[in-house]
This record gives sequence, structure tokens and C-alpha cells, in this order.
Amino acid sequence: MTFKGTVRGNCIELDEPLPLAEGTHVEVTITPESKPRKGSPEAWLQLVGTLSEEEADTMMEFIEKHVRRIDWELFQDQEERK
Repeated sequence: MTFKGTVRGNCIELDEPLPLAEGTHVEVTITPESKPRKGSPEAWLQLVGTLSEEEADTMMEFIEKHVRRIDWELFQDQEERK
């Protein structure tokens, strides 16, 4: 079973109730939730399959406007000069 929660002092407040009887002994492994940096490729990839067509179009327009493109011909010209 995996549950998510928030650390509050020396306790962990779970987001949902446990399906265990009061007094049940458990083993707990703590793993901090990792979130990708806002605007990073990882953050964008988490949206795959969750966007409407309109949202995806808006995202593509943003990428085309703001993401730098590499002009590989510039590098080929430099190689030819050597």
C-alpha cells in the first residue's frame, strides 16, 4: 500500500484514512515526493494525455514562440571552413 501525506513535526498526516485496525503495527518507509522544476521538460511530459486538444494547441504555440531552435547549418558551415 502506498499513501501520501504531509510531515507535521514528528508526525505524518495522511491524505486519506488507512484501511487498518487501530493498534496495527506497520513498517514505514519515507520517500520525499519529488516534483519536477516548474516549466522543465519533465513537468511538461507529466501533462501528456491529460490535456484537451485546445490546451495542447496552446502549449504547442507557446513552444514554437519561446523555445530556441538550433540551426544545424551554422555548425555545418563551421566544419566546412576547417
